[in-house]
Amino acid sequence: MIQKSAGGKRSWLRSWRGLGLVSLLATVVAVGAVSAGATRLVTWPTAAQEIATSGISNVPFCGTKQITLAVLDGYGVNAWSQESYTAVRSEAAKCKNVKVITAAGGGDLQKSISDISSSVAQGANAIVVIPDFGAAELPAIQQATAAGTKVVPWAANPGGKAGTDYVSYVDWIPSYAGTIWAQWMAGVLHGKGNVIYLGGPAGNPVGLDALANMVKTFKKYPGIKLLTGNTGFAVTNWDPATAQKVTAALLAKYPKIDGIITNYGTDALSAARAFQAAGRKLVPVAGADANGLSCLYKKNNIPLASVSTRNWLGRIAARKAIAAAEGLPNKEPSLIKLGFWEDTVHGKPYKCVAGAPADYYPSDKLTLAQISKYGTP
Repeated sequence: MIQKSAGGKRSWLRSWRGLGLVSLLATVVAVGAVSAGATRLVTWPTAAQEIATSGISNVPFCGTKQITLAVLDGYGVNAWSQESYTAVRSEAAKCKNVKVITAAGGGDLQKSISDISSSVAQGANAIVVIPDFGAAELPAIQQATAAGTKVVPWAANPGGKAGTDYVSYVDWIPSYAGTIWAQWMAGVLHGKGNVIYLGGPAGNPVGLDALANMVKTFKKYPGIKLLTGNTGFAVTNWDPATAQKVTAALLAKYPKIDGIITNYGTDALSAARAFQAAGRKLVPVAGADANGLSCLYKKNNIPLASVSTRNWLGRIAARKAIAAAEGLPNKEPSLIKLGFWEDTVHGKPYKCVAGAPADYYPSDKLTLAQISKYGTP
């Protein structure tokens, strides 16, 4: 759950809604329908512009037809899921003609598959889904598509083919993240040290895609040892308590751990707390942003590099799904290379937001009010 501090905590949050919407520049221009019988020129944002605004855009997507949008998450159990729901649902809320239904898989494959089928049965015209179980959820996605529902998976790759099995797959490129995390870590450690990788639930595609490129990159640095292995990772289930427990076990096993890589910023924060509880010095972290991690590392002046935790991509996923159900075009980019949001070694400072919850993700540009309203399925 999102932690809420006492007194005045909302005062630090300012509305991001107007950020950059007027200033988007044209690189790709298309004609999009904005209402029945009307068209206008649409300036589609580039990937760089999407990153700069965290996906906040005024491109048309609502249409006029009354439709139902299902918002699904294979887990839906932590602060990351809350911000993911919020990004999608707050975007859909711009459309008065869109009814939203939600479900959370709770980390259960069969429940996640059932949620997709149930959404179709409930009359969903569009589905935005995080298929955390990857290819195991593809048949259900294909069945929904065959039934005429416009499906946009995001944040976990189900495999299959965009345009055939679903409308589009929206995400960062985790293999690229794995490369830049490993390169950064090798640089900070001067090519020599022991590194652990916390990758989330066992076998999840996000964790494995990043790992493959970490291993490839570390081959250039024979002095770097990935203690958690080259074919798997420390399983945290993206749960803070589990991440701290797993890290404590690794600390007990290995007297020397020099760096942490993780695809979930809150896991990194939990790992850092395990270091502190064990009386060990904090070590450099490469991963995804989390406010508590930034604040802790800023206080202790420890090297930190993070990409955006990327929940904001849900805004794009929502627009693509709704537009498809409305028969409107959407030419926004689907796969985006995310560079570092923070890199305290190379001039990108800590992004600690004083007074904000530890498990708040500043790169998403969401407010606590939005999370409170839209973050629970």
